[in-house]
Amino acid sequence: MSDSVSITPPLPGDWQATAGRLDRYRWKQLRLRHGHLGTAIRFCRDAFLDILWGLQARQSLKKGSAPSEPCDFLLLQGAPKVIALQRKKKLIDQLRAHGHTLIETAQEEPGNFLKKGCLSPPPQKVPLRYLCYAAYAQWLVSHYNPSVLINDRNGSLVSPFLRLSLHQQGKTLVHLAHATTVESSRRLDMTDYDYYFLFGQSSLNALQLRPLRFGTTRVVLSGSHMIDSSYHMAPNTPEQCKLLILGVGPDKEKERGYRETYTLLAQWSKRHPEFRVFFKPHPRSKATFWKEMATQSETIEVLSKDCSLAQALADASLVVNIMSNAVIEAALAQRPVLYVNAGQDEDIFEQEQFFGPKIDTLEALEHRIKTIQTDYNSAVDISSNFATHHLHYGTEGLNKSVAFLESLKQGRAIPSIVMEERL
Repeated sequence: MSDSVSITPPLPGDWQATAGRLDRYRWKQLRLRHGHLGTAIRFCRDAFLDILWGLQARQSLKKGSAPSEPCDFLLLQGAPKVIALQRKKKLIDQLRAHGHTLIETAQEEPGNFLKKGCLSPPPQKVPLRYLCYAAYAQWLVSHYNPSVLINDRNGSLVSPFLRLSLHQQGKTLVHLAHATTVESSRRLDMTDYDYYFLFGQSSLNALQLRPLRFGTTRVVLSGSHMIDSSYHMAPNTPEQCKLLILGVGPDKEKERGYRETYTLLAQWSKRHPEFRVFFKPHPRSKATFWKEMATQSETIEVLSKDCSLAQALADASLVVNIMSNAVIEAALAQRPVLYVNAGQDEDIFEQEQFFGPKIDTLEALEHRIKTIQTDYNSAVDISSNFATHHLHYGTEGLNKSVAFLESLKQGRAIPSIVMEERL
């Protein structure tokens, strides 16, 4: 590995060639789920909408817009609402504390960035279908002029053009995974970044097994930028009898299987008043079910949104996970985990491989808790193995992510694994 990062400027026609590859990629994505006729109908529908956006972009392109907010790092969040969740606060604070200028903004939808006029002419020709995405990417790079652009949004059609625009200036595009990449979402097929920071080996394995990938990237096993020394905890003891439930997102809470899982856990709680039960809501959840349960039982408490995951885990002696990425932090904090799920979703985190068959009945839950309480230390060891499987660098994920980003800003290469395109 060389000591410096080499960014090759785009060759004439690269922007148009990227658009052609995007057409092929989007066609193949549709073919994975539909027949030829269904794919053709959907492909033409999407192309028609993109052309409408392109016509609007062509009419409102600004000429000669100069950079107005240059920075060391531009953190491009997936959507405006994501900024309010402050998931990257620690990363932002640490980079700024090291003296770097960092601007946080969010990727807009076409209707919004067209309305705001956030467009600059691409340096090369781009088919009308992709003009709005390319012009928006060019505007972001020319307006902020970052040394490193940190991207958050999975599957964005803007990303390939961001990379090309940055390469015009010898700058770097980093995609920062905000969770493990083990789920089946087709948005994860997009891998067109200079560097792709992943949580750990399980994420890399899952990406490598995907039947379709757009773009070549260098994978960095950076750990999680959301994890620091606050998750370095000593194991608790079974005598504490404090059970923490990690809630799922609001969309999943509407599904029958997850509602039944919540009901199962509430029934168990009524049987065991000796246990204090704490519910950690998903950041976007209103926790309606568990707030109602809390009014009926003094042993159930819904934690406030101000309570961090590390704070919630500190008091827990057992953790119930249904389908939350937070299970990794729970395992890292050396808390025994129970995989409880009355639904039929795939076990994307391989929980059964470590924690045993999923629990979907009251009897199975009773038995598993009794087993853990009897041999608590073995359950802690299993959690540690699970964390290692999913997470590189453990509690040093934040520090490592910051160090890698600083190296890229300074033009130094970092340890990475090349992952090729698969179209």
